[in-house]
Formats: sequence, structure tokens, C-alpha cells
Amino acid sequence: MPPVAPRREEEKTEPPARDRRTTWWLAILTVIAIAAAGGAGYAISEIESTKDENREDDQAVSTLRADVEVMREQLTDRLDALEDDVDTKADANQLQRVERDLQDLDKRVQELSDQDDGGTDDLETRIDGLEDRVQELEQQDGNDNN
Repeated sequence: MPPVAPRREEEKTEPPARDRRTTWWLAILTVIAIAAAGGAGYAISEIESTKDENREDDQAVSTLRADVEVMREQLTDRLDALEDDVDTKADANQLQRVERDLQDLDKRVQELSDQDDGGTDDLETRIDGLEDRVQELEQQDGNDNN
């Protein structure tokens, strides 16, 4: 048998220090990977939470829009009613014309009263009532214009 060459003591095994370094690096990378996974999970939960908040905000905005639409309709109705009131109220020229007619009528009644003392008191009372109503209309017209 041929002589066997002595074995070297150096075999192809890594020294123990190298094994420890590799193990430390693997442990560090594992911790980093776990931290990254945890951060990703946290980010996903925050995104879901934000989506839920956005849904709630969208519902609140929809409710607010509906309320604004109702208020707009009510305001439009009130403005229409006010415009109708303004259109139906007597204007200043009409009130002046009615007042002049009443003054003319008062003069004629006064003349008739001077001619005949009987029965004119009732007419004067009615004319005074009409004058009071005209003054009330003028005051209302003045208040409505303010």
C-alpha cells in the first residue's frame, strides 16, 4: 500500500470566529426584516384608518350638502314671497295720487257741508277713516323700503 500522506490539520472548515460573525449578521438582518414587516403592517393599518375617516368625512359632506340645498330652497321661497309682496304693494306715486284724491274729496265734502249742515258728518267720518288708512299704507311702504 502506498504510504498515506499526512493530513494537514487545516481542513476546509471555517474558523469559529467567522461563524459567529455570520450568525450575528444573520441575526441583525432578521431583526431588520421583522422591524420592516412591523412597519409595513403599521402603515397598512394607518391607511385603512384613513380610508375609514375619509368615508365618514364623505358622509358628513353629503349631509352638509343636503342641508345647504334645503336652506337654499327655503331662502329662494322666502325671496320669491318678498318679491311678490313688493310687486303687490302700492308705490309712492299711487299713494300720493290717492292722497290728492282724498284731499279733493275732502274739499268737496267741506263745500257741501257749508251748503247743507245735515248728513255730512257721516261722510266726513268716512273720509277721515280713508285718510287714516292712506297714512297707514304710506307708513307701511316707508317701513318696507327700509
